[in-house]
Amino acid sequence: MIKKIMLGVALIVISVSTQAQKKVEAKSEVKSATVYLSGAELNRTASITLAAGNSDVVFTGLPTNLNQQTINIYSDDKLIIQSVQFKLNYMDQKELSAETKKWSDSLELINKELTTIKDKKDILVMQQNMLDENRKTTGANTGLNFEEMKKYFDFYSIQISTSRKEWTSLGEREVKLNEIKNKLSQQLYDFQQKKSAPSGEIWVQVSSDKAITSKFYISYLVNNAGWTPEYDVRADKVNAPITLNYKAAIWQTTGEDWKDIKLKLSTGNPTAGAAGPIFSTWFMDYYYGNNVSLEYLNDYDKNRGLRNEDAPSAPISMQEVVVTGSNKKYKESETTSSYTSVTQSTLSTEFDIKLASSIPSGSDVHRVNIGDYAMDASYDYYSIPRIDKDVFLNAHISDWEKLNLLPGAANIFFQGAYVGQSVINANQTNDTMELSLGRDKNVILTREKLKDFTKEKFIGGKYRQSVTYEIKVKNTEPTEISLDVIEQVPISANAEIKITLDDAGGASYNVETGKLFWKQKLAPGEEKKMQFSITVEFPESKKIYCPKF
Repeated sequence: MIKKIMLGVALIVISVSTQAQKKVEAKSEVKSATVYLSGAELNRTASITLAAGNSDVVFTGLPTNLNQQTINIYSDDKLIIQSVQFKLNYMDQKELSAETKKWSDSLELINKELTTIKDKKDILVMQQNMLDENRKTTGANTGLNFEEMKKYFDFYSIQISTSRKEWTSLGEREVKLNEIKNKLSQQLYDFQQKKSAPSGEIWVQVSSDKAITSKFYISYLVNNAGWTPEYDVRADKVNAPITLNYKAAIWQTTGEDWKDIKLKLSTGNPTAGAAGPIFSTWFMDYYYGNNVSLEYLNDYDKNRGLRNEDAPSAPISMQEVVVTGSNKKYKESETTSSYTSVTQSTLSTEFDIKLASSIPSGSDVHRVNIGDYAMDASYDYYSIPRIDKDVFLNAHISDWEKLNLLPGAANIFFQGAYVGQSVINANQTNDTMELSLGRDKNVILTREKLKDFTKEKFIGGKYRQSVTYEIKVKNTEPTEISLDVIEQVPISANAEIKITLDDAGGASYNVETGKLFWKQKLAPGEEKKMQFSITVEFPESKKIYCPKF
């Protein structure tokens, strides 16, 4: 009877163990990433050997902040994926990397050397105390003569000097070692913080009718990554094409380094949501709240008189980028843009970079050049002397819409020198894009008040002042230039203040804005003068405010 019971228990154990899920842990590698303006889609692969039957495949070492709803897993083989679940593992400790081990070993050596320095300094202190004691008693009880005492004090001086030099040297070495120690300790502390943090795991229940080695493909979205457009704008000379270097500044703080991956940049936004807005009636009514008499209400609730905060909103729209290879005319040297192909779809543009890329996790930005383009441009100069007496060079770029650029910062280079930073305003509706290329010191402009034409009078309790300004401009460029000079006549904000433009000096004048405008053509070496006169009259008892008048 006992044998039958034991046999039954054994059969039950065998049956349970046969039916139990087999757990298989697997490490996966990031093979490619599609980085959006906000967020990124990561693609990983892993090869796993599975036994026949049901198995729990656990993909370990994943980011903890991945978007669980976007996990997608499949295999080339005929497997049945029964379920997919994301978990956090607080028990799995990260392994010590080779670099971290180097930090730990270096810290141990530094501590040993600091201990040695401390021992040497202790010995120096002991020697100092012994020399001091001997100096106090020398000659007192020993009967040393003068020559012997002199020899001893010479020896004492040498020893003190040597000890002080060694003490100073040991102190300097101690300071440097402590600086290195503090840095290494901070590095190790940061790693320990990361080590104690949980890691992400994806648990996949699979079923196979036979034992196989299968390749799994995993993809998911992470929010803490993205890229922003940046530009380098280069102009070699006036009336030459402008070169636009289109760059992407890529960042990611997923906690995992992306090493030698295939990289793709997209202007899409997968987090904006796929559902369109739903129309709902827009009500307006009085709102009896604090200090508010009228409130615009959406989805008005007659019982509460409150806005429905849960009403659906329109998805965020993104500016799209179109950069076609046919527009590529000029390239200074080979960059990553030579290995970038561009795909335009209805909803987004993708830049596919053929070279392998490595983007570490952290605060550093990784920049890649995704396009080099030459654009025809016309140039002119302008100045507003009342505000700034320098002359600025402007470039006017037509047909810029073909590139469908995104708004971004632009570094401006003129004749090989960096002149400053500007902005690509890709949201403008003008056919021509204007870019300021900075100050041109070869066009010299001065502005001064002419004393002989400046008069002050008091008439009938009123103060009157007439002022004449003269603007001189000289072109020292080797080519002819077109220059717009803009001046300002103050506009009265009070009926008692009367402002009269006595002489526009040949400039066009806008009465509403007070704008004076001269358009000048200057040949190489040519100088021109412009004058304008204004009169201001106001009550003598009042003071007026007019900056830089």
